[in-house]
Amino acid sequence: MAGSEAEWVTIANNLLFKCHIHLRIRELEDCDANVFIALYQSILGEKVPDLIAIPGSQEDDAHNVQAVIDSLALDYLQVSLSHITGENIVKGDKESVKNLLEIFDGLLEYLTEHISETSHEKSKFKNGNLVWFTFYGVSLWPFIFLCIFLHRETH
Repeated sequence: MAGSEAEWVTIANNLLFKCHIHLRIRELEDCDANVFIALYQSILGEKVPDLIAIPGSQEDDAHNVQAVIDSLALDYLQVSLSHITGENIVKGDKESVKNLLEIFDGLLEYLTEHISETSHEKSKFKNGNLVWFTFYGVSLWPFIFLCIFLHRETH
């Protein structure tokens, strides 16, 4: 995966572009709660559980990012993401931001590949339903093992 901050900024901007999110970042610290909430909702097609709709403080932003992290860990990946916290993301901790970007990048790549592989078989589904069907119709184990492997490599 990428090493320099400029490469991570490129990864973040590519994710935002692929997800049709009209935000661009200039530095990793720009990856705030809004970025990760938008990525979650765009990639997974669902609202973030327990989201504070109008955050009024850094604590609210940290809560919202933690809700993203917890949902990814519990509802989708079934792996611990305890090395990433909403508080650290909101504080601008670069390692935490990189880790969460890496998860979203891998998740988008995984889902995109499976949509491509199965689209001819499921062409009767609309695009949004295809994402839902494909996501829940395939095993996430390869992606989970990738996350575990990458986490172990960084520690």
